[in-house]
Amino acid sequence: MKKPSRLVEFFYGLFGRSYAYESADEVREVIAKNSYDALLPRIGTHTKGAAQITDSLGFQPGLVDLHGELHDTWHYLTALRGRAHDLGCDQLVVTLGLAADDVQKALASVALAAEETVPVPELPASR
Repeated sequence: MKKPSRLVEFFYGLFGRSYAYESADEVREVIAKNSYDALLPRIGTHTKGAAQITDSLGFQPGLVDLHGELHDTWHYLTALRGRAHDLGCDQLVVTLGLAADDVQKALASVALAAEETVPVPELPASR
């Protein structure tokens, strides 16, 4: 895989640019590498954080934050889809639309999970 040097990436960044890979194989490789490199640190961080939760309300802050991040991701995908449409990249429009739909489903699930963190009041015993 032809990877740019850090110096090239730095100069691209100065001009508001970033390096673009030239093949789908390169894109798959960099995505896999980035995912693998972040795997253990993320697992450790999230496992330690989850271990600190002591009741249902403890899940709520993280779920609310996650919902906000997913919402931002949905807006990003939607903006990219619009631009792909403007540029006539029809297959990319479809794929980005599917990704946005998947994020929208995740948004609904995370919102429901956040709501379920609120303890249900106990009902008095009937006589």
